[in-house]
Amino acid sequence: MIVQTEKIMIMEKYFIHSNELHLIDMDKIHQAVERIVDSLDMAAGTCHFDLYKVVETYFKDLDKRREINCLLGIVDTEEELEEKMEGF
Repeated sequence: MIVQTEKIMIMEKYFIHSNELHLIDMDKIHQAVERIVDSLDMAAGTCHFDLYKVVETYFKDLDKRREINCLLGIVDTEEELEEKMEGF
């Protein structure tokens, strides 16, 4: 009787959370934006701003991310809670 075994490698995938966005590699950010631009069939300069720079800044600069979120009306409940607690 021959028993064949198969090695199964299980790799745990590490997911980056919102407080760790700055850990994402710049090259991965640019590749992802490039895929977005390509999938939308966008011509260069279509946005009238540097989409790469916007996404890169959002992921790498916490203060700018908060500003962008504020402009978009996205509220971070943890941040809001911290601000409320400062008064106590």
